Formats: sequence, structure tokens, C-alpha cells
Amino acid sequence: MVGKSSVSALQEYCAKNKIPAPTYEWIDSESGSFICRATVMEVEADGNGRAKRDAKRLAASNIIKKLRLQHPDIDEIPQVEQTEIPTTDMITVLRDYCVQHQHPLPTFEMVQEGGTPDAPKFIALCILASIKRFGISENKKDARQKAALAMLVAIQDRNAQPLERDMQIMSLDDKMEDVEAERYHRFKTYRELTESSLRDIPGISLCERHNYFKKFHKHLRIAAKNILADSYECDEDKLMELFQALKINPKISKVPSADTLELTVCIELNCEYDVYFANLESKIYKQVLNYFQIMLN
Repeated sequence: MVGKSSVSALQEYCAKNKIPAPTYEWIDSESGSFICRATVMEVEADGNGRAKRDAKRLAASNIIKKLRLQHPDIDEIPQVEQTEIPTTDMITVLRDYCVQHQHPLPTFEMVQEGGTPDAPKFIALCILASIKRFGISENKKDARQKAALAMLVAIQDRNAQPLERDMQIMSLDDKMEDVEAERYHRFKTYRELTESSLRDIPGISLCERHNYFKKFHKHLRIAAKNILADSYECDEDKLMELFQALKINPKISKVPSADTLELTVCIELNCEYDVYFANLESKIYKQVLNYFQIMLN
């Protein structure tokens, strides 16, 4: 089934087993996203997305997952592989879904940055409580998008056990899957490290990131340093002036915090290296200013 979408895989499965084709219906959503409900026989599953196509694909993927659980006697249910790169920002969709359903916000990390220059390979890990999902791609952003999509599929199954329980007790299959995946990633990383010279170690060293900012045009660095040295009434205004001086267009979003009424601010820098900050609104701007104070010197 490599290369086929979940909708195509489900359609082929129904045709092959001579059961009624899946039906899809759209449910009103107050969040501005789309909710699609897929039905096969007596099995139903929902999918949520910012576009109808994404919601339909997630609904089909969720119902395939439920068919495997509820009909173990039926053979050859398609194993849908996560080969498609989401066309919408699935990280935002996942965070919005978590906020709407009062779940903790997911976290992301790159667990492998390797491969070759001609075939780079990045593996991102998405964690929500005790649930872990991986995304693999040729670039970092797509790997994170795939990990977010896999996590959204894992938590959207409304008719399965409550998510609160899923967050505490993962199924044995999921645990074994994650253990095997982590073993593989560690072994592959170790092999790459032992087979390469020091200059070929995969990933980005701190000095590379530091040198990247130090190599900004001289007039940009001078303007930025002048701003850092000046006094401002508001750290947020100072940071916005700094971004403008360095010609960096940040992506800034605000989400509710888990343990306080104060908002959490997320800042992602649109530059060659991925730079991402997240902290309470009262702390984030000072944190980023301190970061540039170090990186520009």
C-alpha cells in the first residue's frame, strides 16, 4: 500500500471484501476546521482537519485502525503507510485540537539528523503525555508535520478508550513498536558516528549555529547590537525592532498555558537553521533577547 492514501486503501479493501463502500458525512464545527465522519458497516470514525481533504483522509485512517481492532478475523486490512506530506500545518491543527479538548500540548524533538547529502533523513518525535509518534522525511519541517499527523490520528478516535487512559497506559503493541523504533534509531546513530570522521558527524553543532548568526552582514549586526544596548520600556517592542534590523520574519503564535492563566508564546524564526522558542508571555521576549545577545557576539 505504499504511496496510497488512506481513502484509496479503504475503498480498495471494501471492494475486495465485497462489503458496502465507505460513506462520509460532514459535521458542523465551531472551531473553523472540518470534521468528517466515515462509516463502514457498523464502524464509525471521525477525522478533523483545516481542509476537507485532510479531514476525510484522517477519518479513513481512523476507521482502518478501528477495523483492525474490532475485526481481527478479517484478513488483509490495508496497512496504510504515512507517506503523504500534510498539505496544511498539522502542528497547528494538533495544538488547536489539544487546546479545544483540554489536553496537554504536544512537544517535538529531532531524534535523528543524518543520511547523506543526496539523501538526507530526518526523524522527528512527537510526544503527548506517554504517547509517542514518529515522522520521517528528507527535511526537518516535513518530519515534524508527519509526526504531528501521526499523533493526531492516534488521539482522534472518539469511540475508543478515553484519551486520559491512553495517555497513562499505552497498548503493548505501541510500547513494543516504540521500543523497537528507539533501538533502531540509537543503533543507526551509533553506526553513523563510528563510521564517520569528526567533521562528518550528522546534525548541527552549537558553533555552526553561532557562526551562522555571526556571519550576518556587518551593518545588520551593528544595527542589532545597537538595539540590544538601548533601553526600551517593553521587551516585546525591543525584540520586534531586533527582528526588523536582522531582516528576520518570525512566526509568532499564542496558546493557553496548562497551569496558569498567562498565555504561552511560541516564536519560530524563519532562517536557515530551525530556531524555536516557547515560554510564558512574561518571560519569552527577554529569553530571545538574551539568546541574540550571545549569538551575535
